[in-house]
Amino acid sequence: MVGKKVVHHLMMSAKDAHYVGGLVNGARIVDQWGDVGTELMVYVDGDISLFLGYKEIEFLAPVYVGDFMEYHGWIEKVGNQSYTCQFEAWKVATQLDRTDADLSNVATPETAATACEPPVLCGKATGSLFIAKKDQRGATESSFKDRKHPGEK
Repeated sequence: MVGKKVVHHLMMSAKDAHYVGGLVNGARIVDQWGDVGTELMVYVDGDISLFLGYKEIEFLAPVYVGDFMEYHGWIEKVGNQSYTCQFEAWKVATQLDRTDADLSNVATPETAATACEPPVLCGKATGSLFIAKKDQRGATESSFKDRKHPGEK
């Protein structure tokens, strides 16, 4: 890993629902990874970058309205102008399933929620980002100071 891991936290809201039952479209996860990747690029070379694409994306568990998510990303490899990054989406808390849970002792069952222990891995991906040589300003965050492009001394 180059530098530090970046983590964004976000609760899925009603506007994120795309399917019946409050299921969130996987594209919402990909959208958040884009923001994580952009933050990484600012830290590693001082530019917001261009996201080139994903080599592989896997959706591993459903995400619903009311889920609290963490979107993780880190740089695995620094190229001349490209950066290979790993991304993960973790569900860390969720609203209780009202069809299964005994909520008779809960004052406000419509807002009942719980932590996911352990967190649930909902997605992972490998992505590539790009910063042109002319736009590379060097590390702007101290944990990335030792990053090296091929051929750099």
